[in-house]
Amino acid sequence: MEEKPASANVVGAAVLSGEIAMENVSDYLRLMGVRGTVLNGMDFARHEALDVLDRTVGLDDIYSVRGALRAHDISEHSPENVNDPAFLHFLHEQDVDLVVSIACPQIVREELLGCPPEGVINIHGALLPKYRGKLPSFWVLANGEEKTGVTVHYMNQELDDGPIIVQKEVPIQSGDTLHSLVLRSKVQYGASALAEAVRRIQNGQVETKENRKEEATYFSFPGGEAIQEFRRRGRKIR
Repeated sequence: MEEKPASANVVGAAVLSGEIAMENVSDYLRLMGVRGTVLNGMDFARHEALDVLDRTVGLDDIYSVRGALRAHDISEHSPENVNDPAFLHFLHEQDVDLVVSIACPQIVREELLGCPPEGVINIHGALLPKYRGKLPSFWVLANGEEKTGVTVHYMNQELDDGPIIVQKEVPIQSGDTLHSLVLRSKVQYGASALAEAVRRIQNGQVETKENRKEEATYFSFPGGEAIQEFRRRGRKIR
């Protein structure tokens, strides 16, 4: 919001149920261990509590996505599925030109992809076409990469596919944890990359780069061997 073009108006945000759910606890325990899972759970609970206080008395910081929406006076929508006809009808009613996906936990179907005139764009925490899929920041650390990045690309029905609009390289530092790398890549570098992509689309100055399938690598939630390699390299979650 701080970096977007002033002439670009955000009409609303769909806040969806994400991966913080009881059925995923076993995966997080395997990835982070008991200590890491407890620490991250406590951090999440702290943010939830501060967000409640912010809604009640008003604080000087932002503690949640919803808090960010309140701070910028953006209306919130909570569809069970972003592909529902009712949500598509809302987009039509608001004359939405462009939809932005940030960590969307749902598959975006053809009807939504074709709804806004300027399409649907996504921000991915890696240098596509490499490291498509889940937890790219984990995998670049586990694989000993020296750099990663962020990619803003047009979405289609394939996983992390579609023409590339903006890419920014992010150096990996010796002391990086999974948490610090996500913050620096997808948040710090990602904000400016997303703002630049919106600016190019708005000005009609998009020159896309091919997201080559033949060069793509795909990753899912890490298994035990990958987690051991991540730790062997001295990497931590936080």
